[in-house]
Amino acid sequence: MAKKLGIALGLTNLLVKRLVRKGWVRVIHIKPNRVGYLITPAGIAEKTRMSRAYFESSLQFYKQTRDRIQQQFSALSADWPGDGATGTPKRIVFYGAGEVAEIGYVCLAETDLQLVGVVDGTRTKRFFNLSVCSPEQVDGLVLNGQPFDRLVVMSFGNTDALRAEVLALRVSLDRVVWL
Repeated sequence: MAKKLGIALGLTNLLVKRLVRKGWVRVIHIKPNRVGYLITPAGIAEKTRMSRAYFESSLQFYKQTRDRIQQQFSALSADWPGDGATGTPKRIVFYGAGEVAEIGYVCLAETDLQLVGVVDGTRTKRFFNLSVCSPEQVDGLVLNGQPFDRLVVMSFGNTDALRAEVLALRVSLDRVVWL
């Protein structure tokens, strides 16, 4: 168990003893030098409670993130240069392809913004119907030869680190939208 968790054996023993003391796990002796661990009904109830709390927390995160993204997208579209009558596409690129970007992708359906690319330094698999590009493929307001108008940072992570990454892309900060 210690190897699977990637923690020290002593810490694993301490944690198992705590679970036994709380009544969530029962120790049974299989052989003189072997023990087995069984989850108790109280342990199942606690696991259920923790799973429910995690699910509720995740749902709350999704709702708050969706609302925040929708507000940012609405403001971005409303503040877009031009009169809006020209029919010029409002081309954006996502910087980041994680969970926040996935929520943002769903929110795009309610806007007139056009996602033309996704940039991520670690993800290589497709992002919905788009290929994910590496940061090296961005040159100012061009991604793989395709122009775009705004870079939308799709992360709530370390702002200082993200700012340094964005500056390295040579995208003017007035063309960057932060969530």
